[in-house]
Amino acid sequence: MTYRRTSRLSMRITKNGDVHVSAPIGLPKKQVVDFIEQHQDWIDEARKKTSERQKQRANFYNQLSLTTQAQRIEAWKKLKVILEPMVEKYSKEMGVTPSTVSCKPMISRWGRCNVS
Repeated sequence: MTYRRTSRLSMRITKNGDVHVSAPIGLPKKQVVDFIEQHQDWIDEARKKTSERQKQRANFYNQLSLTTQAQRIEAWKKLKVILEPMVEKYSKEMGVTPSTVSCKPMISRWGRCNVS
């Protein structure tokens, strides 16, 4: 729980299922505890959804296990076959030409474009 310069209580569930409560400065702790107790059903449901989302992400990220260099090269070749026509199509639509297209193992960023 953190006290902040805010006008109302707010609550959020983090990716790992922790509950974070922000309360206005000076609000009695009893009121915060009551707020949490009143919203216990919401907390339980949100934690359940968060847990399910994390499992789905883990399944998605682990779908393609590339353990050898040969597997990585083969996966890159397959990706290139799919990616090149897409890049060409959207380059024409947007009126731009990319200097390079590269792929890296990333979890939270899905793409990046640097305009020169």
